[in-house]
Amino acid sequence: MAILQSEHLSFEFIYTGFEHGCLQYQFLYKWKNHSIIKESLLKKNNEYWNNRIDGAFLSNEDGEDTLLPFLKTVLKNGQADYWEPIEPDILVAIYPDRYFPFLKSHMKLVYESEEHKSKRIAREALKKQKGKLPDDLFTFIVFVDAYNFDDADAYYGEGLSLHLMPTRQQLETFVTDLEKEYQLFKTKYDIDNYHEKIAEPT
Repeated sequence: MAILQSEHLSFEFIYTGFEHGCLQYQFLYKWKNHSIIKESLLKKNNEYWNNRIDGAFLSNEDGEDTLLPFLKTVLKNGQADYWEPIEPDILVAIYPDRYFPFLKSHMKLVYESEEHKSKRIAREALKKQKGKLPDDLFTFIVFVDAYNFDDADAYYGEGLSLHLMPTRQQLETFVTDLEKEYQLFKTKYDIDNYHEKIAEPT
């Protein structure tokens, strides 16, 4: 699994299965490595929903994974964007250099020490020169639809969100780990060969 962690809060993403051309995902919201979600609240009314890690949400995607390309694109171009698989159980939104709630702050600067001011100005100059820095911050929001919960019989467009503030370096590490996991996953389920067979003319 790949883990994006900020202090004690973390988002874990796992490739767990491949069936009928669909990738199956599981993902968890955790605090101190323990799921935040109470297991008894999650849907388990058939084989698909019952096949989950304790406290994990489920989703799937048709064909190839699309999360990795999305993450790489945001890291490359620095533009806010979101990812949602074919079934909208999960939505990931990323905002480079922007902070929730994405509105002008109500706070007013009363005092700034000379040391802090010097560091701020130096970083602004470095940012202008290099563009991307390892300590760039991103707002990383993971939304899960309430359809994952027991007795929910349709997608709601409502649910729970996890908000993280990773650095560029943390996000890049998450992408690297995720890519390694996906390559192992593709080999395990022979996904490339599956798509080649599907593409063959009949």
